[in-house]
Amino acid sequence: MEANAKQSNYSARTARFVPKPAMSIAIQFYDKDGRSHAGYLNEISSTGLKCLMLNGTSVLRGSRVIDIKLVSPPLELSVPEAEIIRIERLVVESVPSNFRVAVLAFTNMQQTTLERLQPFLDPPPYLTGELAGDYAVGGAAEIQAEEHSALDFYRVDSADLFEKCDRFYEMIKDLQQKQLYQTMYRVTLTSGLDHRIIAFNPITKREEELICFDSNSYFSLHRHPRVIDATEKALRKVGYGTPSSQLLCGTNRYLRELEEVISDFHGREDTLVFPSGYGANSGIITGLLRKKDIVIRDRFSHTSIHDACSAADCQRNYTYPHLDFNRLEALLSEADADEGCKGKLVVSDGVFSMHGCIVPLPSLLEICRRHNAKLMLDEAHSVGVIGPNGKGVEDHFNLPGAVDILMGTFSKAPGTSGGYVTGKKELIYYLRFFARSAVFTASLPAATCAGITEAFRIITDEPEHRTQLWRNIRVFAPALKGSGFIVCEPESPIITVFIGTNQLLWAFSRDLFMSGIKCGNVSYPAVPNGEAILRFAVNSRHTDEDLNRCVEIMTGLGKKFGILNKTEDEIRKIGERMSK
Repeated sequence: MEANAKQSNYSARTARFVPKPAMSIAIQFYDKDGRSHAGYLNEISSTGLKCLMLNGTSVLRGSRVIDIKLVSPPLELSVPEAEIIRIERLVVESVPSNFRVAVLAFTNMQQTTLERLQPFLDPPPYLTGELAGDYAVGGAAEIQAEEHSALDFYRVDSADLFEKCDRFYEMIKDLQQKQLYQTMYRVTLTSGLDHRIIAFNPITKREEELICFDSNSYFSLHRHPRVIDATEKALRKVGYGTPSSQLLCGTNRYLRELEEVISDFHGREDTLVFPSGYGANSGIITGLLRKKDIVIRDRFSHTSIHDACSAADCQRNYTYPHLDFNRLEALLSEADADEGCKGKLVVSDGVFSMHGCIVPLPSLLEICRRHNAKLMLDEAHSVGVIGPNGKGVEDHFNLPGAVDILMGTFSKAPGTSGGYVTGKKELIYYLRFFARSAVFTASLPAATCAGITEAFRIITDEPEHRTQLWRNIRVFAPALKGSGFIVCEPESPIITVFIGTNQLLWAFSRDLFMSGIKCGNVSYPAVPNGEAILRFAVNSRHTDEDLNRCVEIMTGLGKKFGILNKTEDEIRKIGERMSK
């Protein structure tokens, strides 16, 4: 990692406005050869515009244009000069073949022109809710965010059901007024999700490019041409939805093919697909467990596992401290001695989603076998990434087929939404009828199934994505650690940096976002109080420039806040002083 990292080609653009409904704004301009061109405005900002050209075949990318007139009677405005930076061909049957969409960049910012056009324009359609507000001014919030966490508002004893909602919103309002909420939550992308994104910044009121470490699509397969092609073909053939339960008309040919591909990938007999990973965990656990059974899960397991266990019918429902197998064994020994306890289920993440560490599967299996307990593993962050063949934690430890119930999601390496369970056919047939989150909901759309099937094939066919991902992991984590941060040992694409208190997390995260980096910001109760982290999800498409730039910005902020080469206790004290 070079000390003097090359500056990123950072770009930003102001919000783009569109003509009001039924409003037509004509455009006319001349190119450098004196030829006249005409069209209609699609969108405009202070830095450029997009327009539909009535005869765009003669317009060339890179051409300089002059005397641009925007006309919407009774208004006529002129822009002196611009450059055509992009030409797009329209593929619409009802539009003549010579029509083109041209994108023009103004030579000088045209803020006055944009302001004069405002009566004829609407803001971008995504500027709703908090994006449309200005929280830098207004009445002070009654609740100061730094004095609370979200857990304080989970249970508020009141005769008014909505009182906890009102109090929680006061905390959100305080975060908004301090310009913290806008950079941490509901960040609005105006581009696709990738290693670099374009997002609307509510503070600067601009669309800005950021290096993104907040995508779980570790190979960006949702953008892979083979996946898009497979999805598009199915979409055109069967439509965008499959509005029926799987047990009825929701079992389409694409779903059948996906089930077969997943079963083969994991070496299992059958697979059941769910519309979400959350629904998969819910359906599996509540579908299997009954009143006299026992379920025990790792405290750091995903929230969907905890919620599913809480919703299950069993009376014996326990959590063991993270990777504390002594406590797990003690709980199972108590169950062995309890004549009223019947079936036993142990549940754990394969790769723990907050800190990225891998569960020691051989030890966990040994304990489960010794006590005749079934093991369920959530492989959401493992599939495609972990193991020499990318087949997860079983592959990593060379234990193929060892786990009794293997759950996975499509929202990580496969790059979309949905989840699944795979295992012996008797298990899967039972869950088809008793996993309510699969029975009583619409099937995953057929076109999505087609895309996921292709994504799993790519994971096998193109191991170079995994190779590049691990190369990036092994460059990025040591570089952050070498700069003086407390960094987890990289066992997966999830790299965490210790920050400590919420106050420091919020301030650091805001500056990180404003410097062009988007990552996860994790605080209590997602992690223990006082152990807030920055969570970086590394991607195979991150370039050396991306990684270098991020380390450079992180190092600068680490110096600013004085947390480099400090212990956890020292970092916590720095954060605590910020709230005084």
